Amino acid sequence: MTFAHKGEAAEFIRRKHTLPVDFYFPGLYRDSDELLLLTGTGGASAAEKLSSVCSYFGSKIDAVLNLGIAGGLHPIMEMNQIYGIHRILHEFENVQYTCASPRADRTCITAGSVVADPQYGTMLRERGADCVDMEGWWLAAFCNRHQVPFQAYKLISDRADHTTDADVLIKKASVFSKHLFDFYKKLDYSFLLK
Repeated sequence: MTFAHKGEAAEFIRRKHTLPVDFYFPGLYRDSDELLLLTGTGGASAAEKLSSVCSYFGSKIDAVLNLGIAGGLHPIMEMNQIYGIHRILHEFENVQYTCASPRADRTCITAGSVVADPQYGTMLRERGADCVDMEGWWLAAFCNRHQVPFQAYKLISDRADHTTDADVLIKKASVFSKHLFDFYKKLDYSFLLK
């Protein structure tokens, strides 16, 4: 499973009793069943880290589950709700990916920067996106190239516009993580790691 930040993953690290893995970079954890990867913010870094983990663990990786926060672009996206992502777009690329998330019906677009300008948010929404993140497309692209099933679920943390306050999001990270963990406990995720 992947998260952008330790704040999003904090409840998982604590409640699943994960331990850090001695790896090429920090941010990889493991419990008895699963790996947990902190990708960092931004696409290239996320894909590079996922590639390293998949190369090292090889056939033990059956699927990738991406959990995290996203900014709501469409009015139907309710704050603090978690949505299954069916389709992932990129703000500049024409290639899109379909996720293997069961009962998913939302579209997420991956942007290269935080959406703080209403015009930027409008442009992303006009591409057909319901929400925006900064890593999902890159992770989905890697998984698609290597034929690894990919699922994504996003908690809507804010309205992706000028009202977003990064300091408030950081302070709420533990609340977001608990909400994501409660959601995760209800998923059938047993196939993610042999």
